[in-house]
Amino acid sequence: MKSKENRWTRRRVLKTLTTAGAMTGVISMPHLGASMADASAGNADWPRFGQNLQNTRFNSRENILTRSNVDRLKLKWSFESEAPFQSTPTVVGDTVYFGTLLGYQYAVEASTGKVKWKFGAGYDERRNAADQGLRSSSQYHNGRLYISTSLTKIHCLEAETGKELWQTQLDENPMRNRAQILCSVAVHQGKVYAGTSSSEAQAVCLDAETGAVRWRFYVVPDRSKGGGGSIWTSPAIDEAANIVYYTTGSVKSFIGTDPMLFTESLLAFDGNTGQLLWYDQVRPADPFDLDYGCHPMVFDAVHPSREHETRPCVAAGNKAGMFCFNRYTGQKYWKVMLTNATQKGGPLVNSTAVAYNRVFVVSNSAGIRGRPPMSVAAGLHAYTGDIQWWVANPALIEGPVAVAGEVFYQGLQNGILEAIDAKTGEQLWKHNLPGPIRGGMSIANGTLYTSTGTSVDWNVRDLRAEKTWKLYAFSPDGQ
Repeated sequence: MKSKENRWTRRRVLKTLTTAGAMTGVISMPHLGASMADASAGNADWPRFGQNLQNTRFNSRENILTRSNVDRLKLKWSFESEAPFQSTPTVVGDTVYFGTLLGYQYAVEASTGKVKWKFGAGYDERRNAADQGLRSSSQYHNGRLYISTSLTKIHCLEAETGKELWQTQLDENPMRNRAQILCSVAVHQGKVYAGTSSSEAQAVCLDAETGAVRWRFYVVPDRSKGGGGSIWTSPAIDEAANIVYYTTGSVKSFIGTDPMLFTESLLAFDGNTGQLLWYDQVRPADPFDLDYGCHPMVFDAVHPSREHETRPCVAAGNKAGMFCFNRYTGQKYWKVMLTNATQKGGPLVNSTAVAYNRVFVVSNSAGIRGRPPMSVAAGLHAYTGDIQWWVANPALIEGPVAVAGEVFYQGLQNGILEAIDAKTGEQLWKHNLPGPIRGGMSIANGTLYTSTGTSVDWNVRDLRAEKTWKLYAFSPDGQ
């Protein structure tokens, strides 16, 4: 089900792209996912969750760690934390930024893991540990670090020192509304885009300089009809057209026959005004919790045999499969379902990436009739959705994947960290970590960063167990 009255016409698209200085027709995005997030971030840094504002989780500038030497990866250093990790490390120059589930944001030296500074974003002993802390990734932009916390606050820090410059509370009563922020922020043209997970879920745009709210969009505008539509994942941005894309979760409650239009949806907004341009809802008032758990990704897909023919795409995964749309009109290009659609099946927790004209998807399945659950990783053709390669995983995957140097990286619940040939699916390297991998990987400046964390559900008693909460840095020969 789609919005019709706000759908973009071809004339409006071309007018916007011309105003933005783009070429007539589709936007040319170099190397299908190249970073345009922050020119000040350096040659091969990883400045935010998705690496770039298109959320491709592909570092096109990485040329030190590649397919040719990934089999030589060895541990360079590790950093032991007081709590689990569930985020992707931000890497800029000689600094790695990351947060923990007890609400601490760290900055450490990329070369040694030595602490530069530590910032306490807050922790409420009255609340369940799983509902707070730093479960999202930070973004570096123009000397500042923007972070979001599960206490529904956005903080802006001085990246060099950790000094707080401002903070903004997005939900005034997070305990009543069971509100959190798991969504990693996106910073673009002086604005900070974020979203909340709660019975009153909202997409929000803040002023990057002051933290003042520019616009809000409530996923369920009329709470008397129910609630839900949580925004779990980071928005993606079409920079030339200034369109911001969000995905939403399932309903938490609904009354009567209202379709709860913006739950389980992909939403496209004007980045300046917050006007809803179009949306696509997978299932109205869905009772089965088949929500979007993967971030939207913006890219241009090239036809398999006609290289001059491209599609302007936005794609995202939910528990029913992978969906790809025209990013200007909402027209559906393709859908691919790799495993069974259940509450615990399908692509989970940001387990997708885009590079080399391929969409990389990890999909899990729930156990059925006594059979254990399974997981697969696949490379799909970005234009058609056709499966290019497919491999079975020995355990489930609950965290973000990444691509760089023609290598696809994934981390499993059983602690296996794996490097796979992005074009063939062949395993190139494997390493066993002492705990589950729940956070995302960053590949920056010749180093792979990852961490051990915990499952989606956890509490304070988990911290009494043997410490396996570490951030790891791997590089060729450990150098």
